[in-house]
Amino acid sequence: MSNAIVPFNEMESMAGYIVRSKLFGAKDESQAMSLMLLAQAEGMHPMSAIQDFDIVQGRPARKTHSILARFQQAGGSVSWEEVTGTRACGVFSHKQGGSLKVEWTFEQAKRVGLTAKDNWKNYPQAMLRARCIAEGVRAVFPGAIGGMMSVEEAQDIVQMPTKNMGAAVPVALEYVDPEPVIAEVKLCDTVAELKMLWAAKNGLFVSQPDDHAKVKAACTERRIAIESSTQEAPQ
Repeated sequence: MSNAIVPFNEMESMAGYIVRSKLFGAKDESQAMSLMLLAQAEGMHPMSAIQDFDIVQGRPARKTHSILARFQQAGGSVSWEEVTGTRACGVFSHKQGGSLKVEWTFEQAKRVGLTAKDNWKNYPQAMLRARCIAEGVRAVFPGAIGGMMSVEEAQDIVQMPTKNMGAAVPVALEYVDPEPVIAEVKLCDTVAELKMLWAAKNGLFVSQPDDHAKVKAACTERRIAIESSTQEAPQ
């Protein structure tokens, strides 16, 4: 941990070097800066971002070794029962969250459609272990993962292809003559009848603000006339 604040302009310079080196996965300076700001917000030196975070499908994710290290530094422990290419199982413990046994098997991953990707085909043991760590730590001490995904979880998210909806075609709205509606307004005998007419016809003039105002004024005038005639009627 480092409480020293690195000035923004210095981080900008570091971001440039990180991107140009092509060693740490950041595709542009904005991605590198985002990771460094995230690290500094957690009290770490910005350059530690390249050790603890990665950008996966445009989003920051925490590396599994960082999750486990933070968990253990906070007093957590894990006891592995088995870690192979077909099964990973461990007991995760922390004084604040108790203990939980977490198991991931290759068959389980296959059932949920994860194993078709190259990372599962080439490194099944590492992927099963990483999934156990993310699930176990998140369950017993979520502070160590900080509400983020692990890199492996982020890699397993299926990105839906962008659907081409075609070019937008502007639609010309048909003009509505307000005079017939105003004529209907003048025929209303009660306020309730007037309100029903306004509710039914009001939407016709959304694209005609001047006509909308004209019809509304006619409704107001008719309402005043109806209310006045009601008050003057003999009891």
